[in-house]
Amino acid sequence: MEILKKLIIVIAAIFAPAKAMILTSFILVVMDLVTGLLAARKQNIPITSSGLKRTIVKLAIYEIAIILGFLTQHYLLDGDTIPVANIIAGFVGITELTSCLENLNILSGNNILQVIIDKLSLDKGPNKK
Repeated sequence: MEILKKLIIVIAAIFAPAKAMILTSFILVVMDLVTGLLAARKQNIPITSSGLKRTIVKLAIYEIAIILGFLTQHYLLDGDTIPVANIIAGFVGITELTSCLENLNILSGNNILQVIIDKLSLDKGPNKK
């Protein structure tokens, strides 16, 4: 049991710099799951165990990809010359964020991103004609 504790500590120490990427991708996948379930419920689409299984598989693949990218970046390349883990985490983040926005569009009935852009647009201010 003592060896297992030491092994866990070593693994945690190795991946500590990647903790933010791993945690953020996990949170984004969970948020996609939650918004996806709500959107499916709104559209009367049945929620199945196979659909939930896809989320677990997706989460595992994303986390493994980030971990492998981190290991490649730090132990096979010259440090942070090529930020492999950051690139992989960026793709994961953009994919999950896009999916969440699509689900929010279904829930709200509006294009959320377009509404935000319209609100922030300088051309449509109160003093513009």
